[in-house]
Amino acid sequence: MSPFNKHRPFISLSRRQRRKKVIELKNRIYRQRHRCGGMFYDDCDIQHYKDNPDHIWAWSDIYFVGCDPADLWNAEIITAKLAFQDAVHDRAFNEAWAMLSQQEQKEEARYETTPNVNSKGKIVSYTLVRREKQAYAIFGGLTFWQFIEKREKEIAQDEAPEVCCGYQLLPGFAYGHGLRIVVDAAALTVPVIEAAIGDFLKKVRDVA
Repeated sequence: MSPFNKHRPFISLSRRQRRKKVIELKNRIYRQRHRCGGMFYDDCDIQHYKDNPDHIWAWSDIYFVGCDPADLWNAEIITAKLAFQDAVHDRAFNEAWAMLSQQEQKEEARYETTPNVNSKGKIVSYTLVRREKQAYAIFGGLTFWQFIEKREKEIAQDEAPEVCCGYQLLPGFAYGHGLRIVVDAAALTVPVIEAAIGDFLKKVRDVA
């Protein structure tokens, strides 16, 4: 998207500045209508998912204009299944992380690289060094990530977090109004995204 001040919320811009960004987005949507359908803009390689139906399109960042000519929306859209998996993972990760000491956390976060040098002795890239994973008594002899995987299965089966489809406003975005959309769909498609946008804008108009 167009460059913008990362530290200035979109809502704090003047209406003139906001309208300019809306017009720019409308033009971008129009130019990409053959790919995105004409209601939103998305950097995602949509054609890849059309050509590979076994690859599930479950998450994307989309941009669409609002009901007001000075409003645009910067939205994360995600399937309910992936949102559930993310919630389970976050809970398991946070639980495991809290069980480690500060020193153990530093070790888990640490990574090592080795430089790759060309024929002239110049470093051209780095390769991540694989380290042996540490097993912990507090995890029953499992490594950090093995314990997380174990807890994910337990949480999903016995402590499943509630995931609600719908819309969540995310304040403070520098480009557009922030929004999270959770949809009840097996996968994202252009029609699914368009339906979610249409439903959201209808709710916005009803509230206004």
